[in-house]
Amino acid sequence: MATITSMVGDGFYDRHSHVQAQFILSSADQLERAASSVSLPEQGPVGLADLGSSEGKNSLVLMGHLVEMLRRRRAEQSFLIIHNDLPANNFNGLFQKLYAQGKPYGPDSWVMASAASFYEPISPPQTLHIVCCYSAVHWLSHVPKIPNPSGVLFARMDAKSRAILAAQAARDWEAFLRARAQEMVPGGQLIIVTGGREGEDVAGIKMYRLLDQILKELSHPPFVMPIYYRSREEIVAPLDACGFKCEHFRIQSLSTPFAEQLAINGDRIAYARATTSFVRAWMEPLLPDPRIYEMMEERMAEDPEGTGVDNVQVIAAFSRL
Repeated sequence: MATITSMVGDGFYDRHSHVQAQFILSSADQLERAASSVSLPEQGPVGLADLGSSEGKNSLVLMGHLVEMLRRRRAEQSFLIIHNDLPANNFNGLFQKLYAQGKPYGPDSWVMASAASFYEPISPPQTLHIVCCYSAVHWLSHVPKIPNPSGVLFARMDAKSRAILAAQAARDWEAFLRARAQEMVPGGQLIIVTGGREGEDVAGIKMYRLLDQILKELSHPPFVMPIYYRSREEIVAPLDACGFKCEHFRIQSLSTPFAEQLAINGDRIAYARATTSFVRAWMEPLLPDPRIYEMMEERMAEDPEGTGVDNVQVIAAFSRL
């Protein structure tokens, strides 16, 4: 089965990525810790990378924050900055935003794009000092065959199907870590912000329940979402074998800007439109039927509490041994 090839392009993803922008704020403490603790090279650039940069709105902000913090330590420091995503990504849009701002990373900065899967190295060995991956590592490299999927998300499937997807997620996570181990310098910092799960509390589970209902009503063929939200145990298990040490780990519940605005103004129509647009921005390449999102918007307006996309968020930081 297919996995994701890109987000919705032409600026749509950027316009509806408020939740992803929120993740930068929620992980500010770990960005600061990484920037203050990583060893700066005696000569040459500091290597930074954002894995899963999409069209760049949030990626440029994230990398800009890191550059600013590192230049407080060494004003003349040079940088190599890599924005990574899959080949179908709208890299044109990313670089148009970048250079519309002049040279936002300042002097002595070199910016590159990598269109490799982050399940393999995206830069030469030992060239990266800080690597970030926000709202991306939950995507599977591919979906193994699931004989009779009983729901779109692993958490709504039977035990056998869940085990198949868990095994694929474990292989992907180990491949991700081993790729980072190759490209990062010793002492380099890896920051992960992603959806996760704690017990039966799973990121976005209400929305996935609604999606199951909609696809059933539309007589849609069985579909497996190429997403797996890992537990703490699944994330930390391979760290040592892959050359990493856990510096920080937390799981927290996070509302959305749309839900917060709803609580202020009570406008269910605006809430449903904004939330559905956020979902469309990453789901539509996989499920393009417009009726899905029309029905989703209608149901979300009727029952915001029962259909929301509140997140179970993992914020984790690792150092390269």
